[in-house]
Parts: sequence; C-alpha cells; structure tokens
Amino acid sequence: MPFTKPPEPIYSNDDWDLMQAAYDRAAATLLVKSSTDEEAKIIADTVMTAFNRGNRSVNSLAALAVITALNSHPAVAGTDTEPGAEKRYA
Repeated sequence: MPFTKPPEPIYSNDDWDLMQAAYDRAAATLLVKSSTDEEAKIIADTVMTAFNRGNRSVNSLAALAVITALNSHPAVAGTDTEPGAEKRYA
C-alpha cells in the first residue's frame, strides 16, 4: 500500500519516504502481497501512528508494525480459539 501525498502536504517528502520505507520493510517481513490485505492496513496505520508520536527510525517503525500485525491476527492473539486458551504474543 503506497503512501500517497495529499495536495497540501502535512508531511514533508522525507517524512513520506521514511514512512514508505518502514511500510515496505514490514510488508516484506510479513509477505504482504496486496494493499487490500488486512495486514497492509494494520501496517500503514501503525507506521503513521508511531511516526506521529515522534518515532523516526525506519527499523523501529517496521518492527512495531510487524509485531502489531502479528498480534492482531486471530491465530496469534487467541481471539478465535477455545475459551481459556493461552494468548500468545509475537
């Protein structure tokens, strides 16, 4: 899911490039192939939220996005499992 630049930018080109690099790294790690994947949306939201909170490290943004995407998956988070099943964290 490429980040598109709005007509009146809130972010600089360098900001967009940094967020795109973090997204690309996280998507490659998770093998996300399409911007319609649910994980793609989670990655983009996580990257932008962390960036807005001051995180400017591509590696840190990507790692946070990967962890968030993995933990939001029902098989990992334990949301679609039997009652009392152990919740696992990536």
